[in-house]
Amino acid sequence: MGLAACHDARIRWRQRMRDRGIPWRARFAAALIDASPNWPASAATRIMGAAARVRLPRPISQAAIGAYVRYFDVELGDVDPVAHAQGYPTFDAFFTRQLREGVRPVDHSRETVISPADGTLRELLPLARDAEIVAKDHAYTLSALLADEALAETFAGGWLASVYLHPRDYHRVHCPCDALGRVVTVVPGRLLPVTQAALTRNPRLFSINERMIHLLDTMFGTMAVVMVAAFGVANMSCSYRNLEPHPSNIVIESCDPPVRLRKGDELGVFHLGSTVLVLAGSAVVPAPGLETGPVRIGQTLFVPKERA
Repeated sequence: MGLAACHDARIRWRQRMRDRGIPWRARFAAALIDASPNWPASAATRIMGAAARVRLPRPISQAAIGAYVRYFDVELGDVDPVAHAQGYPTFDAFFTRQLREGVRPVDHSRETVISPADGTLRELLPLARDAEIVAKDHAYTLSALLADEALAETFAGGWLASVYLHPRDYHRVHCPCDALGRVVTVVPGRLLPVTQAALTRNPRLFSINERMIHLLDTMFGTMAVVMVAAFGVANMSCSYRNLEPHPSNIVIESCDPPVRLRKGDELGVFHLGSTVLVLAGSAVVPAPGLETGPVRIGQTLFVPKERA
């Protein structure tokens, strides 16, 4: 057996071992959606998005949102109590709710790169020169993820942080450091779930799904914040450019002049949940003591290499 075949066999064996801890219903749903053509998932996503934007009578809206809050154990202590008490005209308005001012303090020091989203830090991976990323549930290249081979090379020797947003989480994405927004790109693709079962079944998922790439110029060099869509995500919106979701071809929107962004400024919004990837170059390293697990906006992900 050749080295490549051995490598593939090890990946399949690890996937089978992880499968044992995933409920069969989740594995079945992931397999069904993965095996289906893209149009049913896309159509279902559009229907779910349209339903989420339908204005509902207040009693029905309150009942539906209350059930969602209880089922997913949504933390409402960080939400503006006045806005919450007034209610939400649509489910999308609730899902994209803003936090009350001051609840996520941001250190505006130039010496840190912060998490752009609330969620779970799933992966913290070193990046080789467009090497295939094979770690736990991921196997893809940077050039496939970014749809740009030359851009991928700028992250050689850097790091990738993956933050998963659960349905209970706050779903706005923020700038990880002071930056100039140079380009925002929407790459068409599938709308597969980003559950553990789906990632285990299809390790190349992040480079297959639709994604929005925010390309930033920073004091640490080029940085990218990649918003990855998923099944049920009817729309990802950019907060500084008006872009249509679900394009048939790659859309590259250059910002001329570049958009000035401060650390903590809003980059975009998920209108249903998914994953955010932060790609940084070799000028930074993970913050001392950083571990996978729950993470919040404002928590330090990376620091300059000389400070480590």
